[in-house]
Amino acid sequence: MQPMQLSGHLKGTMDEKVILQHLKSGSREALSLLWQAQSANVLNLAFRMLKDRDEAEDIMMDIFVQIPKKIQGFQGQSALATWLYRLTVNECLMKLRAQKRHRELEEEHIDVIVEDALGKIEGFDTSDFDPELLEMGLNALNAETRSMLWLKDAEDLDVKDLAEIYKKPEGTIKARLSRARAFVRNYLNERKENAKKGA
Repeated sequence: MQPMQLSGHLKGTMDEKVILQHLKSGSREALSLLWQAQSANVLNLAFRMLKDRDEAEDIMMDIFVQIPKKIQGFQGQSALATWLYRLTVNECLMKLRAQKRHRELEEEHIDVIVEDALGKIEGFDTSDFDPELLEMGLNALNAETRSMLWLKDAEDLDVKDLAEIYKKPEGTIKARLSRARAFVRNYLNERKENAKKGA
């Protein structure tokens, strides 16, 4: 049998159907290939939600340990990557609730957020943004909303995928993304104006 080749987020490929079939049959090779393709994405999302590398790695390991059992209930109606993101978000939110914390996503690449997220917001000038101020604005969002914004703008997931991950109507997802961008835009603009007045 030819080895299965995986790429990107596995969207709309025959490979995804093949690997799903093999996962359900208990194939370690399929699990290994899925790990190679998606473990970094799972870790990245968990880290942005938990802001702790060790905890993010624990979540990643827990997710992949659970896959052989949980995959049996997955019908393949969404992409495997979308399913993994949903598991990751749920695990992270449960950890945050259990610890009674509301920590926000970590942003390692502030320029990505400016270009891909805030750059899409009308009325916000990114030419003289303050990275620290921008991070403060993003940190003011709750963990779920910020993870939603990151998946949409940095990972380029569409609203349908987000609706599947967060189990919310597409209209709700669109509204939350719009409010999040508006909040960050207003947060930055207000503080820029205050800084000019204090100068």
